Amino acid sequence: MTNEQLINLSQDIKHGVLSMMEQMLAFGKKYPKAALPQPENDFNGAKMLLERGEFNLAVCGKVKNGKSSLINALIGRELLPVCTDVATSRVFKISNAEKDSFFVVYANGDRKSIAQEELAAYGSQATIDEQGMAEADKTIAYIEVNTKIDFLPKGVAIIDTPGIGSTYPHHTAITREYLKLADAALFVANPTPLEAVEIDFLKDVVNVTPNIMFVTTKVDLNGEESVNESIKRNTTLISEAVGDRLVRKVKMLRMSSQLLLEANSSDDEWKEIYIENSHYNEVKEELLRTVFITQGYYRAGVAYNSASKYYRTILGTLQNRLDGAKKQGEEFERILDQYEKAREDFSSRLGDKKKAEVLAEISQILNTMQFEFNQIFAPAGSLFKKFDDEIQNLTSDEVASYKQDIGSNLVNDARCEWEKLTATVYQRMMETLNKYNEECRMVMPQGSGLIAPENAGAPEISEMTFKDTMTAARTEILTAGLITTSATTIVTGLNALAPALLAPAMPILTPALAVIGVGVLLWGALAGKKAAEQKKLQKDKASLTKFVQDTLTAIRRQLVETSLQDGKYTSQYQGFVMGVNEQAQKSVNDTYNKYKTELDAMRKTLLESKQNPKLIEALEVMLNEWKKQETNLTEVKTQLDKVEV
Repeated sequence: MTNEQLINLSQDIKHGVLSMMEQMLAFGKKYPKAALPQPENDFNGAKMLLERGEFNLAVCGKVKNGKSSLINALIGRELLPVCTDVATSRVFKISNAEKDSFFVVYANGDRKSIAQEELAAYGSQATIDEQGMAEADKTIAYIEVNTKIDFLPKGVAIIDTPGIGSTYPHHTAITREYLKLADAALFVANPTPLEAVEIDFLKDVVNVTPNIMFVTTKVDLNGEESVNESIKRNTTLISEAVGDRLVRKVKMLRMSSQLLLEANSSDDEWKEIYIENSHYNEVKEELLRTVFITQGYYRAGVAYNSASKYYRTILGTLQNRLDGAKKQGEEFERILDQYEKAREDFSSRLGDKKKAEVLAEISQILNTMQFEFNQIFAPAGSLFKKFDDEIQNLTSDEVASYKQDIGSNLVNDARCEWEKLTATVYQRMMETLNKYNEECRMVMPQGSGLIAPENAGAPEISEMTFKDTMTAARTEILTAGLITTSATTIVTGLNALAPALLAPAMPILTPALAVIGVGVLLWGALAGKKAAEQKKLQKDKASLTKFVQDTLTAIRRQLVETSLQDGKYTSQYQGFVMGVNEQAQKSVNDTYNKYKTELDAMRKTLLESKQNPKLIEALEVMLNEWKKQETNLTEVKTQLDKVEV
């Protein structure tokens, strides 16, 4: 399938899915008195992702591999700062626009317009090292670049990240954090053997998105035979390391950024030659294919699955009500009694008292989090003990080399511990909420639409199956409810970078976001600060131990005390706690109301069916009208099956 065919097909699928979802929502509005179950957050979130059409392609790789030069070549001019040493120190978000505009976006969401000439001052490490940076500008979240990029589809942003393997530890920290917002990644390599740090980094990238394209740059600076050997070797290394977790087979493209830039400034006679030799067309085609496969297949497929699930729910609900109405003549008292008992049992066992118990469990989870947090980050906690043990076991010859990495190692270990802790809390919360949902579900009489069998409806509308890792990160954001106010304060500065992670489809604060916003400042700026301080260390264990104590104290203070933008927003720790509490409260109430509404609606149907013989006819009309959605679902599924991944 050509790219043009793929683009056209993906657009058709997108419009088809959105039209179908709109029709499903319109059905409920057409019959408001029926009190039909509302679509859940996976439906709303998947629909929102398709509607926005926003897509983040993160360009990443080892420092000095030519990431910024590659993006400049794709743009068609040298816009982003480049340097023979370390260039990019900030995240740049580059989007297609009719007119140039440039902004600094701060962690609290504030924006400041800047001139093109100022890009290096805010985003180039070489310039920052030479000129310094104002204290206020240390809270920059990212730099927004809007410029004309003809081939880039609307809503697609290229994210230029600092390089890994830099002498600046915070560059790697920032890159890792922003990668969590990537829909796909473009990994840039040199025509040399991949280093261990690059392979390890790829293992992290594939956990976020297995949709990765690979490009070897600077191919014009090396002989063709050497480049071919390097590409073959690196393809093997990548395949062995992460090949089984990728969406597609590893395909290493090649690119000469310099030749492409020369093409943009050459006359027509040489332009095409330069473009062909730069391999620009192959990279552009693969980039577009990556975008449209994600948007037109995986996102549309997730939306289709959500729609088919909602279809089965409404189908089961209407069928159950119709069956109950038809049986009311001969079994009215028995069926009504069944629902009366279910309603009474539901209210007494799962009402206010039970909801309070569930929320108390959530509070206990948070209390345990506080205890575990102190166990890790306290002055004599597990993190300190780990490094203190290492220090005490150092020989005199090892001290000098050990101190070279201790700053970045401390910050990275702290970051990992914080992520594990918040992930554990999130998992415990979801287990508690899911348990409550299951208890509510078990009270429902058999045959209820809310517990309709998975095979309800036509076999043609069976759910799509994807490679397990493809949608793991993305579907997680669609399952836990609406974003809370406290969570907003932490991710406000990343709204434009995280369209897939914002309201109305986001959990309280996913582990992937628990260190974003203020977290980027914490793990990034703190790492840089401590890296500078550690140069002053004496070669003895006592000073190393004190350095560990001071650094961990600073990390703890950042998490539990430091707020964003002069105290306007809550600390990271408290923001997470508030988010969990708010989301748990909402989830418990939503769960209770969902099942109670269905029980009340079924009881009402039974009573009205005895008094109004035409109710059966009305239910049959509704059921037949709803079944027409099977045609839409089947058509969408047929189109999805045509996509060649």
